[in-house]
Amino acid sequence: MTRSNRILTGVGLGVLAALVIAGYFASPILALQGLTAAAKAGDKARLESAVDFPAVRESLKSQLKASMTRKVEEDPKLRDNPFAAFGQMLLVGVVDKAVDTYATPDAIANMVATNEPPKSISATPGGPVIEQPQPEVKKPKAKSDTEVRYGYVDLDHFRATYRDRKDRDQEPFGLVLERRGLFKWKLVKIELPSLN
Repeated sequence: MTRSNRILTGVGLGVLAALVIAGYFASPILALQGLTAAAKAGDKARLESAVDFPAVRESLKSQLKASMTRKVEEDPKLRDNPFAAFGQMLLVGVVDKAVDTYATPDAIANMVATNEPPKSISATPGGPVIEQPQPEVKKPKAKSDTEVRYGYVDLDHFRATYRDRKDRDQEPFGLVLERRGLFKWKLVKIELPSLN
């Protein structure tokens, strides 16, 4: 092999390595765009391949349960009530069933397409967990109205957060994707602003 061939081979391998690294780090953004496109188009097959529904449901359940526990501990009337813990145990079963009913492909598609959390899930002790089991699909917000931030949580988890630019006090709504293989990502967690 001549010197010029070695240089060309080295440059080619360097370019290939740079492309693989760029693809590795850009792949979650592309996956998120694919998820959003599938949600907006109502493509259930693509949506189901981009979402780990059991993981999303478990994340919603744990957020609701943690929020209920926090509200009981913060409320002096509930904290001192001996029946509050019993009521909270009963609500855990209601939360599990409600989330299993609510976290459907249509509901998740609605959240992804509109960049908004559901307004019908409540973790208030004694209150309804879900007011409307299936939300209607809303028109997505204009990109200029939504502040979007992307970032790696670690090498295998990527978070996108959405917030209305006009409401600076609003907590962000988040989507967390998890790496599945070298370039494939799946939605595994929806972070609801009122529960974090």
